[in-house]
Amino acid sequence: MINNGMLFKGRTMIQKKIGKRIQKAREEVGLSQKELASQMGCTQAALSNYELGKRRLYLANLEQLAGILHKPINYFLEEPEDTPEIRQQPEPYNDTITAIIGLMAQLPQEEQKDVLDFVKWRMDRQE
Repeated sequence: MINNGMLFKGRTMIQKKIGKRIQKAREEVGLSQKELASQMGCTQAALSNYELGKRRLYLANLEQLAGILHKPINYFLEEPEDTPEIRQQPEPYNDTITAIIGLMAQLPQEEQKDVLDFVKWRMDRQE
């Protein structure tokens, strides 16, 4: 059985990741939210909601942003190859991480994915 609440949370996490990349790309080119919104033909509030992951961004809008910000569309959609999760992985594992791994192995795969999404969400909040 599919948990629609978890699907929604997963979608929101994706929107937030895309939003963070929009903000980063905007800042790299030195545009304010108001300036970028003006070039897109939307309000600063709408752009802010895109960056916060509170508003769904359609493909046409994403293509427009990619052009304005001089980024390939994949920049906003794909995971970077050198993710913080990989770089911050403790070596060797401490007792807490070992216990978490042991308990995670007992969960069904779908629930393991839910836990992973939660951990990624917590990591995003720390940045």
